[in-house]
Amino acid sequence: MGQQTRSMIARWKPSRRGGTFLKPWVQCSEISAMSAEGRLLVLCARTAVSEFARVEIADLACDGINWDLVWQMSKVHGVAPLVYRNLAAICPATIPSAIHEAYRRHNQATTLLNNVLAKELVALLDALAAKGVTAIPFKGISLAQVAYGDLSMRQCGDIDLIVERGAVPQARKVLWSHGYQPSSTDSDAETESRESNHVFLKRNGLVTVNLQCGLTRHHARFRLDRSALWGRLKPIGLPMKSVMGLCPEDLLILLCVHGTTHAWTQLKWVCDVAELVRRKPALDWSRILFQANEWGCRRMVLLGLAMAQNLFDSALPRTVSHEIEADADLSVLVWRMPQQLLKQPDEGIDEDCTDALCLTIKDSLWARWELSVILCRTDTALIHRPLPWFRFQRQLQILSACIVPLCRVASKRLLSIRMRHMVGRWLQSS
Repeated sequence: MGQQTRSMIARWKPSRRGGTFLKPWVQCSEISAMSAEGRLLVLCARTAVSEFARVEIADLACDGINWDLVWQMSKVHGVAPLVYRNLAAICPATIPSAIHEAYRRHNQATTLLNNVLAKELVALLDALAAKGVTAIPFKGISLAQVAYGDLSMRQCGDIDLIVERGAVPQARKVLWSHGYQPSSTDSDAETESRESNHVFLKRNGLVTVNLQCGLTRHHARFRLDRSALWGRLKPIGLPMKSVMGLCPEDLLILLCVHGTTHAWTQLKWVCDVAELVRRKPALDWSRILFQANEWGCRRMVLLGLAMAQNLFDSALPRTVSHEIEADADLSVLVWRMPQQLLKQPDEGIDEDCTDALCLTIKDSLWARWELSVILCRTDTALIHRPLPWFRFQRQLQILSACIVPLCRVASKRLLSIRMRHMVGRWLQSS
């Protein structure tokens, strides 16, 4: 970091404005934990760049940055459009010509794809509504409009639609009639019995649609088809037509749950939360916390907000900031994600740690106990994998040592009963 940046940071003091707590813009632990390339991505992956951030971006860009790594990481983390726009505006002369051209082409492709996805989204919502299916767009194009105000500023790979579980068969028929077919790993029998995701590919291979009834990752599950969501829909003004989408409060909750179930491995997901908070200053925070508490995901929401605050300096209400600061687990977890941005990635949290992450931030002791029993019954590798940040590992190992033998005895007993019944039926038939 340059001397100018250090002197500016040293002069800056925390402040409180309008009941909102603003933390220091840069924290030493954050800088030391993150690689220079990771820090550059965080500073550039935003629609509004402060003067402090502009100074540090310029310093990092002139300080021997690995541009190939920045380019690759910005694509992987889904923030290339934002990174390129800010780099081109702040320090264009420092960007190698090959990297500059790669960004330019990528952003052109992103804009074209997002326009295609927006038109397809509108067409599918109309087609589903005509058959009596109300689908809610989630993430993707609708989020780009709501949180970023510009379809070209967010990388979108598919169309995510929330549908009620009972409406899935009818929704599948509509997709079939519009040239979609189940993905190769999503057979009819398997799809009908699955609770959460139903993935369809358009026959031209360009668009993927994911019908979702819930978020599922490893043993972490969260229902999306909640009646409350349909009662609070708000119009989203896409360029070609307005569609009905999640209200900002519900959207924020679901974004935090989604990011947590994926261990916040993509910077884009943190950026989504930060941009939504920035663009919607009138969020009803009391309702957000109350609803999150009702849905059993309050600490997931706090974790998402803590990530946005630490990485993007999101301004949060004082009560929310105090609740985050009072949660010891959050202060440990936020510095370990996204894993790929750290100087020591092996110290971070990856998607294979999702069960441990979700167990750590369960809202209640009973919810933690339920998940612990499930993990022990399945004898998950998590029990035997040492994780320095996972404070429940020893308890999980003790519980596993008690449950696993009981499960084995029960399974043998059940098998013995089944065998006796089979032999009895065979003797009767003979």
